[in-house]
Amino acid sequence: MEWVPSTIISETIRPNGGGETRPVRNVVVRSLGAPERALNVRIAFASSVDVDIQQPKNLFSRRLNRLSGRQRLFSLISREELFQRVGDFFERIYPMTSYAFLHEPTIREQSQNNTLDQCLALAIVAIAKILLSPKSQPLNESVSLTKKAETIILDHLERPSTVKLQALILIIHYHIQTGRFSRAYMLTGLAARAATALRLNYERPELSFIAQETRRRVLWALTAIDGDPGHAATPRLAHLGKDSTSPISLLGVCIRLSKIQKDIMRLTRQLALSEQPLVHLSGLIQEIQKDLWRVQADVELSFGYQITSSTHLIAIQNNRWFTRYLQISITWHQSHCDLYRLFLPGYPEAAPKIIIGAMDISIREHAVRQCHEHVERINQILSDLQNLPPTLLLPHSIAICAYHATRLTLFLLSSPDVNVPLEMRDAITKAHTAAAVTETYFSSSPSTKQIVLDLQRLEHAVNIEPESIYRELCGPSPPFDQGFHRHGHLAIHSLVRQANFVDDGYD
Repeated sequence: MEWVPSTIISETIRPNGGGETRPVRNVVVRSLGAPERALNVRIAFASSVDVDIQQPKNLFSRRLNRLSGRQRLFSLISREELFQRVGDFFERIYPMTSYAFLHEPTIREQSQNNTLDQCLALAIVAIAKILLSPKSQPLNESVSLTKKAETIILDHLERPSTVKLQALILIIHYHIQTGRFSRAYMLTGLAARAATALRLNYERPELSFIAQETRRRVLWALTAIDGDPGHAATPRLAHLGKDSTSPISLLGVCIRLSKIQKDIMRLTRQLALSEQPLVHLSGLIQEIQKDLWRVQADVELSFGYQITSSTHLIAIQNNRWFTRYLQISITWHQSHCDLYRLFLPGYPEAAPKIIIGAMDISIREHAVRQCHEHVERINQILSDLQNLPPTLLLPHSIAICAYHATRLTLFLLSSPDVNVPLEMRDAITKAHTAAAVTETYFSSSPSTKQIVLDLQRLEHAVNIEPESIYRELCGPSPPFDQGFHRHGHLAIHSLVRQANFVDDGYD
């Protein structure tokens, strides 16, 4: 179940001079699959969005602007198309966690009664077109819709709102999907400013659950665009996604795993700069491992889903939330690989030799076993994906995991420092499977183009010249401190790396 049970929200306004809030009207908001019951909730809007009841002319002017906005909207897209695209968005795109920041019942109702914000409507239609239309179909209309929505936001730059920020995040995703990475990156900074201005990183307990949840989800969606928590503060994950029947949600689990991955990457960069062994390193590894075990236990208890079972995953392939279950499974296994590859001598993302050498041999052997076990699980998931419809929308994290799984599998095969039961024929098959999956589901996506090309290159190398695999993965040893080089290295899927900014100010 998403969001909250059916709720009657009594909207209120507060005079500028203060005093008690005064109810305006009741709005019924229902959530998917919610029981038919209601809960009275009073909302007192913050002063930044208070309605000035002393100035009816301003109120009339705003209503007139909304009316003219709707007229302009339907000159660009028909009501029928808007309703259709909103339905497509929630059925096929919304299950991907990057897009789970719109409240479905509210948006559907607003699209039906013609009250949906013009900017948000244009952004929803544009992103639905780019993600769901046949790849051979011209998308000139989507470009014009995106440009119009972006113009509206920039024209009202000094008056940010949560709705406009939601539209801006969709526009950023649109630019990423069309390969305009530099524009997407710069707009992300603008969105972060808007989030700060709206103080989304602060709790607002006086708002309704839906309003609070929307603020948290918008903030998390913004931080997740480039996997960089530096754009905005992380929302309070303990509250995100709760409802009346379950202490956690699938989206909440995805965010917990994302946070664990960030912790691992933070540790990786810290170790890359270390010039001496860390006394408490084993304890840090154990704490992260316990976090992963807790996620596994919570998922099994709340959803009856076993993360480690590929048969459980395939059995729910027709479930609306299949992509979230898939993301949970593959990210959970990838997190183990990210954690324990730190102790694989020679691996590009491994800790410096001085740290690995100080670790007990049993820890290093355990790390090798963990990497092999979990990368095999990922390879099995990728193999199962080949049996699913090629039109299925998958999050880009799947391509990233396929890329890292292939690199790790080939490293375990070719490294002279590790010993795992892996045959060359099996490794070739797994590399081919990963390349085939990324080609099927991500070949038309500019943001995963380099991943697809690298996987094809590795697949070609393992077929033509197997002895070159170790050199392809690790490269020659640099004459300088490799740790400092890796600390500033950008991931293959990094938005700023793909933007490829060039400072030509010194020409």
